[in-house]
Amino acid sequence: MAKRKKELTDKENDLLKAIGAELEKLRKNSGYTNYENFAFEKGINRSQYGKYEAGNVDIQITTLLKILGKFDGMTLQQFFKNIDY
Repeated sequence: MAKRKKELTDKENDLLKAIGAELEKLRKNSGYTNYENFAFEKGINRSQYGKYEAGNVDIQITTLLKILGKFDGMTLQQFFKNIDY
């Protein structure tokens, strides 16, 4: 039996968009104007990373931690400090 994808609430979708916007800001502040170049150089699947930045997919916390590890010294606390949920 195939699993159904859980429908996200508006609040959850808003949070994913905010996480994506924060990832985009971090990337740009690191000097990468293109998400594909960033993902390629950091060894992240480019297509999937683009979806994370767009806030179009539900990102797992372990995946977020791996991505944040690509930004020197970034912690979850620092990452979420500007995200209002």
